[in-house]
Amino acid sequence: MKKIILTASIAGSLFFSSQVEAANYTVKSGDVLWKIAYQHNITLSQLMEWNGLSSDLIYPGQILKVSEDNNITKYTVTPGDTLYIISQKFNTTISELIAINPQISNPNILYIGQVINVPSSNHNVPVRIVTGQDIINTAKKYIGAGYLYGASMDRTDVFDCSSFIKRVYEENGIYLPRTSKEQADFGSIVPFSQAKLGDIVSYDTDYNGTIDHVGLFIDPNTILHASSSKGVDYSNTNYYWKERMVKVVRILK
Repeated sequence: MKKIILTASIAGSLFFSSQVEAANYTVKSGDVLWKIAYQHNITLSQLMEWNGLSSDLIYPGQILKVSEDNNITKYTVTPGDTLYIISQKFNTTISELIAINPQISNPNILYIGQVINVPSSNHNVPVRIVTGQDIINTAKKYIGAGYLYGASMDRTDVFDCSSFIKRVYEENGIYLPRTSKEQADFGSIVPFSQAKLGDIVSYDTDYNGTIDHVGLFIDPNTILHASSSKGVDYSNTNYYWKERMVKVVRILK
């Protein structure tokens, strides 16, 4: 569910960074959990709880939280949650959520029922609220770019359908999976009749039961996408695309 960074003020960022550094420990070769707990004057159970660990397996380079932060509380992931959506709920940033949840190895993957750390209600970080119009404004910059299947995420002169979607959202601080199928399973499903600007519309172009294309919803008759025939451009959805549509997902709050 990187690059997904919405920044706070410089002063606030520096203050938070110093807190995180003091509260975290980077695992070294030969370390074991009980030894780390002893060195930081905490219990093994506290160390495991603060880091969401269910076993004592750790690896070099892993970052562990070694002190309790009174500005942090717990949140249980619900259906449709992403780090972006959670960051909006708690008026924080995805970068901060990642910093206080070192157990999250992939920001794109959360599980229903998973318990993560979030800032408590008295924690206040100015954040930017991303809108559907922001997504489309970013996407429009790339109209005219070519099409290349499997295009590298480093390129902006060519895209495939999912690299285009991923790039556009990431420029707005929201990190999505790479493939069209993964993106279609990300976020919350909404009826086509309730689709909004910037929602992701998915398609099965081969009628084989597998999603293989995604585009950005503009209006009931239009998507903006990277197609093999035109590259990044608008397409009318009343003909070819209409009968191949599978579902619409919403990433934004």
